Amino acid sequence: MVDLEQAHTLLVSMPDAVEEAHFDKPAYKIKGKIFATFNIENKWVTLKLTPEQQNILCEDPAFYPIPNKWGQMGWTHVDLNQVKKTHFAEAVDLAYQNIISQKKKAKSKS
Repeated sequence: MVDLEQAHTLLVSMPDAVEEAHFDKPAYKIKGKIFATFNIENKWVTLKLTPEQQNILCEDPAFYPIPNKWGQMGWTHVDLNQVKKTHFAEAVDLAYQNIISQKKKAKSKS
């Protein structure tokens, strides 16, 4: 289980991460791109994963796709009441790295 403070601390500790409001929820961004949002009331974090990463992580019942088109693109909820701290930290790092790698690809094309 990950408590709210632990989740917040991990999300803001990612290098260059900025916390901003997104539809009245905290969102964590790297240079304007969201890698996570935080639903404090429901105790879940939503991460930007690839569909392949989502398939693997959703073997753990603490992870489940958003039930819409966003979920089909890899956006995944993480239930903080169920997830192990190490598994949550690994998933946050994946989401963060997904944004970093997008930024590097965009830079190399310009």
